[in-house]
Amino acid sequence: MNYPFGIFSWYGFVLPFDERIILIKEAGFQATTLWWEDENAPFRKKKVSMPRLVCEMGLLLENIHVPYNNSDALWSEQESVRNAIVQCHIEWLYDCAQFGIPRMVMHLNDGANPPAPNRQGLKSMEKLVQVAEELQVTIAIENTRRSDYITYVLRSIQSDYLGFCFDSSHHWLTNKGNYQLLKDHGDRLVATHISDNDGIEDRHWLPGHGLIDWSEVSRYFPKAYDGCLTLEVYPTVEERKASPQEFLRKAFQKVSDVQKLIHSSGIGEGSHEKIHCNNSEFR
Repeated sequence: MNYPFGIFSWYGFVLPFDERIILIKEAGFQATTLWWEDENAPFRKKKVSMPRLVCEMGLLLENIHVPYNNSDALWSEQESVRNAIVQCHIEWLYDCAQFGIPRMVMHLNDGANPPAPNRQGLKSMEKLVQVAEELQVTIAIENTRRSDYITYVLRSIQSDYLGFCFDSSHHWLTNKGNYQLLKDHGDRLVATHISDNDGIEDRHWLPGHGLIDWSEVSRYFPKAYDGCLTLEVYPTVEERKASPQEFLRKAFQKVSDVQKLIHSSGIGEGSHEKIHCNNSEFR
């Protein structure tokens, strides 16, 4: 399968939203995603105006990523605390339905020491999934510090409107070479955040700039996935010295190379074709 290529609408260059979207289209990307908050200084843009602009540019609006502040509250023992954060997510689901956005990406936790997965959190997610089913909007829960949250929720709630977003950078920071998440739940993958890092912080580098073994990612990437390959990337200090057009050109090439690896990994067990791109070797 040739996946549509996408890139997060905020890719690290301070430009008006409209201009960033135009450059995404001109670079050859077919899709984008939005951070679901208003943009402020230096270029103001209301979030409710963004979906129309994306559509007018001829791009697929793949999903919105909603704010994750206080996501730990989803698991709180206090019902009032849980209800407040659940209500925020319900409102965002209604935003998706209103603007024709098919998926909402969310985090299940945000703190350094989140509570253990528990029945209270499942109650929160069950409420959200019920609304998602009514609105026909898919919830994509993103792997963050602890992938066991993803497993706990996906095993407990069966719904066509609940899947997960695989963030390659988060995965490398927490799971390294253990791809059990993709092996166990690849059939519920509905979105991707593709980026690289140095094993220390979530750098959001282009694939090939960091330590992630993209051959291994490709080996375990579910071949039945039918969504977009979407980058969530920012430029390095050196890349900021060039133009946003040059960065997007490199980004498009890098995601193309990831797709080639996914295709080549399907040839046979242990098939790891070497691909060279922009002087970075994907092992």
